[in-house]
Amino acid sequence: MARAPIVGRRLLWIIALFIAATCLAMGAALLHELSVVSHAMNDFSQDERREQARIAQGAQVTLDERLRPPYLKHYGLDPSEYTDHFSPTGADWRRWGLRTKAAATVMWLGHHPPGAWWTLLQIRCVDRFPEAHADSEPIVEVADACLGQPH
Repeated sequence: MARAPIVGRRLLWIIALFIAATCLAMGAALLHELSVVSHAMNDFSQDERREQARIAQGAQVTLDERLRPPYLKHYGLDPSEYTDHFSPTGADWRRWGLRTKAAATVMWLGHHPPGAWWTLLQIRCVDRFPEAHADSEPIVEVADACLGQPH
């Protein structure tokens, strides 16, 4: 007779451990994504400021370097790599990693976003937006329509 309560408690412990392990795994994945986004945002902003300071100090910069700064290649954002060479499309967005998507968001906003969480939500929203999957749709328009720009 005493066997039923013991089995019930063990089952509850197993379920509780399973739920805890699942929450821990999901939390770790989310923290990793936030870390990648945060580092990409900070690195991109730093590279952008460094390039602007170099130009302000009178460094010789060609027109091509102004239109396509060298640091953009580091993030996979060189316009020569875009499908249509002018604006990234859904095809470009799908092949980009999280780091590139975070850097692109900073670039399109023209300033540092309100935070890594906001940027990750923007990226996930664009990932779910149907037009983001069209190869010819300019992804900048999708990003603007998704959450808008915080100012």
